[in-house]
Amino acid sequence: MVKTLTGIKMKAGLTEEEFIRYWEEKHGPLFSKIVPGVRRYVQCHPVKVPGIENEFDGIAEVWWDDLESYKNYFMNWRPSEEGKVLREDEKKFIDTSQMVRFVAEEKVIIDNS
Repeated sequence: MVKTLTGIKMKAGLTEEEFIRYWEEKHGPLFSKIVPGVRRYVQCHPVKVPGIENEFDGIAEVWWDDLESYKNYFMNWRPSEEGKVLREDEKKFIDTSQMVRFVAEEKVIIDNS
């Protein structure tokens, strides 16, 4: 299984509350409904800790069955006319110029769940 992590920063002019609310209530359901091949989707919302500044305003984690599923999304579906809906929605709350993507395979070291 392949996982993508995308660090996102909120669009200028939004409050943190507006950003989180839109991401969770509007974008999340849209993403879940229209993006093909997704196995799991998790939004990581920031937690305020005194003395620690988060590099991002949020991180999206998406699991794919394999690298081919992700490549199909990123190289074919996302730039397509179908993917335009998602790209346009992202512009409503994300500073898309600062998105950082990381594609990985998980290697679990500890699992005390």
